[in-house]
Amino acid sequence: MASTAVQVPPRDPWSSKDFGAIDKWRANVIKKAAVRPASELDPVVLKFLDLLQNKELGLGDLANKMLNEVPSTPTYDFDPSGEFGRMSDYQQMVQCINQILYTAPSWDLPAYKVGLIGVPFNALFNWPMATESGYRFFKNSKVNACLKDILQAHGMYLRSPNSKSVLPSWFTDEPLQIMTAKASPCWPDGVKKTFKDIYVCTPNDPTKCWGFKSWDDFFSRELRKGVRPVDKPDRNHDPFESSKAVIANACESVVYRCQEKVQKKDQFWLKGQPYSLADMLNFDESVDTFVGGTVYQAWLAAECYHRWHSPVTGTVKKIVHVPGTYFSELRGYGFPEVAGDPNIPDPSGPNLSQRYITAVATRALIFIEADNPTIGLMCFIAVGMDEISSCQVTVNENQSVMKGDELGMFHLGGSSHCLVFRQGVHLALTRAAQPPYSDTEFDKHTIIPVNSWLAYAQPA
Repeated sequence: MASTAVQVPPRDPWSSKDFGAIDKWRANVIKKAAVRPASELDPVVLKFLDLLQNKELGLGDLANKMLNEVPSTPTYDFDPSGEFGRMSDYQQMVQCINQILYTAPSWDLPAYKVGLIGVPFNALFNWPMATESGYRFFKNSKVNACLKDILQAHGMYLRSPNSKSVLPSWFTDEPLQIMTAKASPCWPDGVKKTFKDIYVCTPNDPTKCWGFKSWDDFFSRELRKGVRPVDKPDRNHDPFESSKAVIANACESVVYRCQEKVQKKDQFWLKGQPYSLADMLNFDESVDTFVGGTVYQAWLAAECYHRWHSPVTGTVKKIVHVPGTYFSELRGYGFPEVAGDPNIPDPSGPNLSQRYITAVATRALIFIEADNPTIGLMCFIAVGMDEISSCQVTVNENQSVMKGDELGMFHLGGSSHCLVFRQGVHLALTRAAQPPYSDTEFDKHTIIPVNSWLAYAQPA
């Protein structure tokens, strides 16, 4: 099977190691937040502050411990210009949240050029959440309830026309070249495509926003018809049609892991991160169907296409929305040895925790009964990483879907997804989806186009 995957430049927005730009961005947020009076706190942020000030709950003390447990290093404490870059207490953290609540990513800001595209909250919390107290703080249900309100307010702003003011910065030469390269630097017909050839847009828009109504409208942009055809389309619902054994790639994504003989329950919080089906599937009644089966996981680069498509032809049997944590990672990946210093936190911690995140993060489960009896019941899992917690499903239960039909989309930023198959289904993966896999080499990745041939399903 020939792979349709394409190589892209080593620029991963989820695992940038450019500490200087990230620290400078955070220091700038702290500086701006400090001059705003507390009376200007947004209601959703004020609610969070009230929670932390409740002495009986002790969450304010836990937040302060979290902030103080970040190792004292020049990397975290100061930006390259020597400005103070550490959040000292939860009051300052709340002010910073308020500062970025109603802002949209602009390409003009150096931090976004190195990889904070759409994930400013992650940039703010990445180091603290890697601490022991941070792990406890961000897994607290009351904290998550407040963060949900905050992220919903942020998401509403990004969906509003007010957020479109930053869009002209994304349609200058550098970002256009990067987004086009991410989509595909080469095409089967040998004709190089441009951004406007790939995505639905209006380049001659006088507002210089290319026809997009908001930041989120731009982020969740659609592909032009015919740009990502299904490699082996299914023409009908005949279960014996040979193409139905071909599983299509559900997202424009980079393979992260493919694991066979997955257990129903496992210790997923360990650094080895085995998948735990019961937790991943939110203890669904069908979980035993998948015990001993296979989990394929891949992640989406933030500049890429963020809609999901059905990997098989069949019927949507069930849709489950799972609330979860928003900022949680395995502590073993939060402070690995970076640049020879184990005290320097790694901003790619959430990337390296992707198997763990499938069991704890906000996610959407779409169970599909494939027409092909060899595949049978399978599950697509959309995993919202960090503030990318909006998993919008666009199909309904009992709806028939053809391979390649849209299932839903992410909003706000990059994310991860899984395909879960029963025991007895063997996946013959295309070369781009085969091992060796790596938890660390995210700068050497291959994007597999959505709707392309991902695997051939056959009896084990």
